[in-house]
Amino acid sequence: MRRSLLSLLLVPLALIPACECGSEGTNPSSTGSGAAGGAGGAGGGGSTSTGLFDAGACNSDTACDGGVCVNGACCDADLACGDACCSDGQLCSFQQCQTPGAECTDSSECPDDHYCDFSLGDDGAGGAGGMGGSNGTGGAGGMGGACTGGVATLTGRCLPRPPLCPNGQDPDPDNLTCVAACQVVPANTTFEATLKYAWGGQTTAPFATDVMMSPIVIQLDDDDCDGKITERDIPEIVFSTFANGAYTGAGVLHAISVVEGVLVEKWATPGIVNATKHIAAGNIDGLPGNEVVACGSDGTARAFRGDGTPLWTSAAMPCFMPSIADLDADGTVEVIVEGGILDGATGALEASFSAPLATSFVVSDIDLDGQLDVVTASQAFHADGTLFIDTAVSNQSFFYGTSDWKSPWPAVGDLDGDGTPEVVVVDNPNHTLHVWQADAGAPGGFRIVRDPVDINGPIPPSACAAGSWGNTHGGGPPTIADFNGDGFPDVAMAGGVGYVVFDGRELTDPAVLGPDTLIWIKPTVDCSSASTGSTVFDFNGDGRAEVVYSDQQRMRIYDGPTGDVLFQTCNTTATLIENPVIADVDNDGHADIVVISNAYGSNSAGIQCNDGVANGQSGVRVFGDPAGAWVRTRRVWNEHAYHITNVAEDGSIPQLEAQNYLTPGLNNFRQNKQPGSEFAAPDAVVSIAPQCTGAYALAATVRNIGEAPLPAGVTVGFYAGAPGSGTPLGSGVTTRALYPAEAEVVVLPGVDPAIQSGTVYAIVDDGSPPHPLWTECRTDNNTSAAISGRCSTVE
Repeated sequence: MRRSLLSLLLVPLALIPACECGSEGTNPSSTGSGAAGGAGGAGGGGSTSTGLFDAGACNSDTACDGGVCVNGACCDADLACGDACCSDGQLCSFQQCQTPGAECTDSSECPDDHYCDFSLGDDGAGGAGGMGGSNGTGGAGGMGGACTGGVATLTGRCLPRPPLCPNGQDPDPDNLTCVAACQVVPANTTFEATLKYAWGGQTTAPFATDVMMSPIVIQLDDDDCDGKITERDIPEIVFSTFANGAYTGAGVLHAISVVEGVLVEKWATPGIVNATKHIAAGNIDGLPGNEVVACGSDGTARAFRGDGTPLWTSAAMPCFMPSIADLDADGTVEVIVEGGILDGATGALEASFSAPLATSFVVSDIDLDGQLDVVTASQAFHADGTLFIDTAVSNQSFFYGTSDWKSPWPAVGDLDGDGTPEVVVVDNPNHTLHVWQADAGAPGGFRIVRDPVDINGPIPPSACAAGSWGNTHGGGPPTIADFNGDGFPDVAMAGGVGYVVFDGRELTDPAVLGPDTLIWIKPTVDCSSASTGSTVFDFNGDGRAEVVYSDQQRMRIYDGPTGDVLFQTCNTTATLIENPVIADVDNDGHADIVVISNAYGSNSAGIQCNDGVANGQSGVRVFGDPAGAWVRTRRVWNEHAYHITNVAEDGSIPQLEAQNYLTPGLNNFRQNKQPGSEFAAPDAVVSIAPQCTGAYALAATVRNIGEAPLPAGVTVGFYAGAPGSGTPLGSGVTTRALYPAEAEVVVLPGVDPAIQSGTVYAIVDDGSPPHPLWTECRTDNNTSAAISGRCSTVE
């Protein structure tokens, strides 16, 4: 529950309807008819009454005419807060009287230790009482908001986040003063993966859905109708296709997304981008929304707005694998391509490299000066393009900058944990791995940490036929992650003859011979390019990353410590340097695998699965765990050289990028993770209050006090009587995802006013209907306290 629980404070908006952009919102959340406004939660203070309404002495046995006796004086029930009576304009949050802060439309507009509570807004939100007061009654609210024209006119007020409970202390659901950690650790059961979504599938000529580049995942439009493009929306998968095997020419740039359980195309822009060069995305112009950067088929760099329309075109220059960063930390974003450093907003050339880039590059601060560097396999450049390191090692490329570029590939990580990063280089032309490090005190400003090691290990080059690229070369872009759980990052890559993992710490130890640094290698089939990329992810959160890799025939998931195959499926591709990516593409709180395929070469024996099921795939497929056991991850993977700290989850680019290799829990490259806890879970609590404005009704305030979003569609049951033996009155459901601390009011209309003579209560997640994709960290707090159904008579 870290970062979450506000006492079910002030009843929030009456229902925020499910987003149906362009239509007026309704309230489908409960049985019966008619939209209803917010109702009071248990014990807060949305009322504008004057607090102490009777100066006379009272005690617990003294009637306060619907109020509460607080410290010997009667207090308005809506303003009672533990041992205090809040002042006019305050409300009760976690047994503390709080004054709501500035108006907000998103938590990002509040101070770091606050969040935006929409229950306090004027636009479609009814004021009401919160949870944590003395008797749990609250005031009635106004009408709920609606999504119209794609924008929800909802505002809230900033409120402090609750304090954390001391270690080992659980919050008292009847006296909430703090929140505790909320996590669910999946059981380590048999590893499974299943196909969730697919796009394309044209496995016969002209093979127009073929893909042979790395897809990206980025937020491009407003799916939840809050008027903003944020991490809460459903992200887009962006990629390029080609037809008739013409992968070196112009292709079609696509953006697709999950809509109502299927992948649908949001837009497609044909004939502009090179089909198999790579793309990047993020907010490059400083305006709301994200853009996509690609390499044009005409030898330029191209930028596209979030709707696929062109933004700018650069001058002609080499472009193969763009990156996006604020290189000089001045608050404006740069696009980096092999031909130079471009202004993100206009595409104008800001700086040329003082020496031509010899190989592909990544962006990272390798000299610990706090400024990002452009790092190739053998060179390093400052943010202004000036060269400051040239190792002259592994600087040979074949087919420079073309779709078939065979380059040495770099990645950056702190392999020995000494606080200084290493540059890991996979030299494709020589199928070797070596490591170097920036060192201002050494000749040339660098030192070689590990001399070249053969990545083929014990597998002979003859595993690839004579004349094939994999017979004499090999090695794709490296990944960095902890595969064996020793607390130090390791290095992995695909070659022509196998997939191999090296011990990162041993690579930095001169006492360990090169061949002895190998942890494992498994044979693969990639003799064509011998350059394919890969990605890694810790699916079960046990501290040991798994490998996700697709060769010419199959996508496989390998166990990190052993290399055992955990899962495999036919996935044909002629291969270049593409890799699968890992992100939460449907916003369900679990990692997904996005993998591409192509069928134009599947008539070749080397690109056939021969498994009796399928011999060719084409397009984009998304795999997930059928039981929802894979841990959480981010909803973004914005470029080939992705390393988490290079982009925020909403696509914004940090002005001062955190050093991944020094960030606790990271020190990785081409691995996705969930900042905070991968095991974060939701925790739903509920309060109930009568709604006394207009026809009598009951209003249940559902609040998520967990660390992860609570999905929409959670059942709320309303009861008369005492918990455990009450009589059902009806039920409703929540209509939107509730992020930590957020709440929604579910109203049950048409309730017989006669129940005012007794007590009522509510149960959230009533009956625990099947929901395999999410699990609460606690279920013993799903029942509200029973309160009187009587409407307050306090004036």
